[in-house]
Amino acid sequence: MTIIRLLAPLLVLSPLSACDRTTPPAAPPEPQPTATPTPQEASQSIMQPQVIAETKAPPVPLPTPEPTNLPNITIAFASGAALDDAGRAALDALLDDPAVPDNARFVLRGSSDTLGSDAANLATSRRRARAVRSYLLDKGVAADRVTVIALGEHRPVAPNVTLSGEDDPAGRARNRRVDIEVLPPDAEPAEGQPTGDDPPPPPAQAASGR
Repeated sequence: MTIIRLLAPLLVLSPLSACDRTTPPAAPPEPQPTATPTPQEASQSIMQPQVIAETKAPPVPLPTPEPTNLPNITIAFASGAALDDAGRAALDALLDDPAVPDNARFVLRGSSDTLGSDAANLATSRRRARAVRSYLLDKGVAADRVTVIALGEHRPVAPNVTLSGEDDPAGRARNRRVDIEVLPPDAEPAEGQPTGDDPPPPPAQAASGR
């Protein structure tokens, strides 16, 4: 009993001393702040410096031609290439228009519908423009100020057929025409045929072209 009384305090103190000898775990290191890259640094990390430095110049706007405010008219043809009374009256009114300057230039673009072959329609459109040219020359317009351009059936202003595939007579009539563009005297002449007459087309083409 005496021995037990002596050992009892030691048994109580031994766990406490063991707890005193244990080392508390070390605290985790604090995270270091990372620098946020600037937009310039981010772009430099992806692209080459000389690429970043390059800047595209804004596109140069194309010059807009000045409006001439000169009258332009269209001469209609029922068929063939002969001027009718309405066409001659329209040309007389154009020449008498005070907006048309002296020595003005005239560009005549003849057109046709699609009835007939391409060659026949091209020849017919040229003969229409030549008919208008002859009338202007008879009225005193200088030959070097009139340009003839034949377009044939390739520049229609109206459909030659309907959406159902049927013939469109009203559209074809609008395509048998000569468009007259009036230009100032100092304008560059358009590319075309300012002088001369067409050789007569073969009879088959003359009959089929419209």
